[in-house]
Amino acid sequence: MGPGDLFALSQEFLSACEDALDTIPTLEPGLVGSPARAFVSPGQSADDCCDQLTVWPGPIVERPIGIQVDQDCPARIIMVTLTARIIRCVPKEAVPDMIASEWAAAQIDADAWALWNHLYNLRCAGALSTLCDSVEWVSLTPIVPSGGCGGWVLTARFQLDGYQETIASS
Repeated sequence: MGPGDLFALSQEFLSACEDALDTIPTLEPGLVGSPARAFVSPGQSADDCCDQLTVWPGPIVERPIGIQVDQDCPARIIMVTLTARIIRCVPKEAVPDMIASEWAAAQIDADAWALWNHLYNLRCAGALSTLCDSVEWVSLTPIVPSGGCGGWVLTARFQLDGYQETIASS
């Protein structure tokens, strides 16, 4: 346990998202899996390159628990919000071709449904995260197509224990 835990949790979530997207071609031939461009971003990713999968942490919140014996150092639960963003190319013509638009919709909707279901199934199997105690699924929200990109944003909260330090008293 240490300062690298947050990044490690983000990497683990990214890997699980890639695995989820890679189930698509097996279940829906003709559609593709996880994009080659996938990374942990230092904040919300820009939609400047599709196809792209990014994960980033924040915000982090603290929940007090139970009756506090030591008010200077209360017991707490730390919840880390992780966001996954999958974007794909969509037609950007003023009047897009219906077939190309429907193919984009089929791929983008398959991305969303694979993320939502596969990640849930991983969690139920105890295979989603080795670093956290609980997961709350917050939302799966579509991205309004713009600039040739469309997709989904998945938000989840993970309980992640902090780490202890020995602080010398002055």
